Amino acid sequence: MDSTELAPFQDKLSSALVQVTRTVGQLSSEDLNFHRTSSADFAESLDQQSERILALTSAVLKAATVGTDVDAPALDTEESLEDNWRGVVDVIDSLLEKADACLDEFTGVIKKLSPSQEEQAPVVKKAPYFPTIYDYGPSKIPKPQLLFDHKPDNADFGPFHPLLKTKPHATVALEKSLEQQQLNGAAAHPHPYETEIRNAQYPQSVYQTCPPINFLPFEDTTATFVDTMDGVKEMLEELKQAKEIAIDLEHHDVHSYHGLVSLMQISTRNKDWVVDTLKPWREELQILNEVFADPKILKVLHGSTMDIIWLQRDLGLYVIGMFDTFHAASALGYPKKSLKYLLKKFVDFEADKRYQMADWRVRPLPSAMFDYARSDTHYLLYVYDCLRNELIEASTPEESLIDYVQERSKNEALQRYERPVYDAEKGQGPGGWYDLLSRNAGMLSKEQFAVFKAVHQWRDEVARAEDEGWQCVFPKHVLFKLAQAMPLDMGTLLRTLSPMTPLTKDRAADLLAIIKEAKIAGATGPEWRDFAPPPKAPANMAEPDMDHVDFPIAERYETSQFWGDVLEAQELSAPVSYSTAASLEALRLSLPLPPMPTTVSQAREKLGVSANTETTSAPKAAPVPASAPEEPKYFTVKDLGGPRKRKVAAAVTPDQEVSTPDSLVESINEPDSTEKQRKKSRKEKKAKKATQSGSQSEADSTPFDYGAAESILNVPVASAMRPQPKRTFNPYAKALEAPSGARKQKRDDAGKSMTFRK
Repeated sequence: MDSTELAPFQDKLSSALVQVTRTVGQLSSEDLNFHRTSSADFAESLDQQSERILALTSAVLKAATVGTDVDAPALDTEESLEDNWRGVVDVIDSLLEKADACLDEFTGVIKKLSPSQEEQAPVVKKAPYFPTIYDYGPSKIPKPQLLFDHKPDNADFGPFHPLLKTKPHATVALEKSLEQQQLNGAAAHPHPYETEIRNAQYPQSVYQTCPPINFLPFEDTTATFVDTMDGVKEMLEELKQAKEIAIDLEHHDVHSYHGLVSLMQISTRNKDWVVDTLKPWREELQILNEVFADPKILKVLHGSTMDIIWLQRDLGLYVIGMFDTFHAASALGYPKKSLKYLLKKFVDFEADKRYQMADWRVRPLPSAMFDYARSDTHYLLYVYDCLRNELIEASTPEESLIDYVQERSKNEALQRYERPVYDAEKGQGPGGWYDLLSRNAGMLSKEQFAVFKAVHQWRDEVARAEDEGWQCVFPKHVLFKLAQAMPLDMGTLLRTLSPMTPLTKDRAADLLAIIKEAKIAGATGPEWRDFAPPPKAPANMAEPDMDHVDFPIAERYETSQFWGDVLEAQELSAPVSYSTAASLEALRLSLPLPPMPTTVSQAREKLGVSANTETTSAPKAAPVPASAPEEPKYFTVKDLGGPRKRKVAAAVTPDQEVSTPDSLVESINEPDSTEKQRKKSRKEKKAKKATQSGSQSEADSTPFDYGAAESILNVPVASAMRPQPKRTFNPYAKALEAPSGARKQKRDDAGKSMTFRK
């Protein structure tokens, strides 16, 4: 194609892409789900167009990958697009690389090799992207647990029995240490090495300061991948000769209910090992207890809380004489305690933590993942040397920080693995619904709470049956969506679960039935707030026996203790229309005011006044004579809309009688007569006051003689001789001589006085 032909083609292609983008934006803004449910024809047409677009996309991807090493992903459904999105990105990346190479060749930046040179040139393949645990679809790697000699039993809720067959370095016999006991009110096996761990002490070298032993260069150190029993035995013989070893694990818990120890890294001062712990004979690795349980050999780990649990659960390994660098960093008051921080501080090594989320079940292990795994233990002994010296320097005769680290490390090593038992009623225990709800605050109704518990239990049962993690069924945010939506038909359920995992898709009908039953049962069931948190025991006390603890019972009053019976519905005394009743009910809910009397008799009862009581305190209005002139038919409302000051009520004089509730009732019935009485009272007061002031003015009625008054024009000499104050200089005097501005016009507000006809 010539350069002259490229410009029109580019313009045509750009306009087509812009039009497609606009159309997609318009479609995304429409409520397609609503239209799909409202019209079956529209839903069928939409599905046909979706299938056509997927077919076209698959054809384009296949055409783009012809003659390349990239495989085109198969797009059969909308869910497959999300599952194979990484494959689509790979195809697009390969196209962009081709376009980049062609442009470089066209501009002369690079020159294309001859055919003979191309055949001789080595083929460099792009390094595959490492698999991550964020792939919650079907496991693309065959499950290794299906080949174990002892397959995991997720339906076993009994006490965990240690895997130990022998007990090296024992002070208590294996048979006695495995006797079943009552621990925390339940039958369980004690820790097999509890006595040995408590009695163990660090070697004397740990309490002595010495220069850190430099680590060997990473590239020059021998690293061995151990995947046979012969390799394990050879490694064991070398480990017995060491004084300190570093240990770390890589764990996988997405495609396994309980989780799997996938790798174990062990390092000495001179060598690194990476042990494959996914072999069928993995339980035979407990022969390493000859080193792990030897108190003379120091075991250095970082953040060993879960490592101790995983070692005894999967491999039957127990650690004696452990030094946890996490507790050492805590004793020294470091701002961060992570292994990444310690490696950066002492070694200046930047760990690539993206491999922390890799799928460690993949075999063969990629070189980048292998190097990351061994780096966790390769530098750890050097970090231990630096921390040990700082701990000794910071210690005092009264307090040894080395002993502090030893006690904390012993507590970590004394942990026991217990199988998680699902408590459907109270939701307690690891993986229960109670912890999930307490950490995600939100008010759920009775029905929603019942659906949440039922769906949570259903998800746990499916995960156990398929030996998958909970997130492979559906993540927790979908669990909350199901509880809030409570779908009762298959269409709503599928939209709520979108995107749907294969495990849920195959069991959608069962899930829908669970939701329907839970919603019906929840109408009369408990609420989330009725469940009180269990009491927490102090750190120095054992956990309480939950079967003998009196939990507080939440009670609810029938009447509000603050508002009383104000919020109760009031019966209407007269029949009213439906709209009027609805308005009154809305007003009652929005403004919870006490009920007001609607008749005079109700007002009397509210005030505690009898209906037969005679009202003698309030003067009644005099009857208007027949010959009285007719009152004007106009009245004026003054100062309408303006701010009005509240007039102070006149003080009650002794000769005035105090009004009684009866007068109040009559004032309600005869407002006009009461107003007339008030006006008459005011006129009488004014007339009385005028009479008093008149008698006083007659006594002081002597006229003022202006002729005999002193002149104020002739100032006395004494006052004239007074020193006049000095006039101060005003720098702004000239500025003040400017013409004054226009005065503010007085606003004449409309409506100040209005006259109305009666």
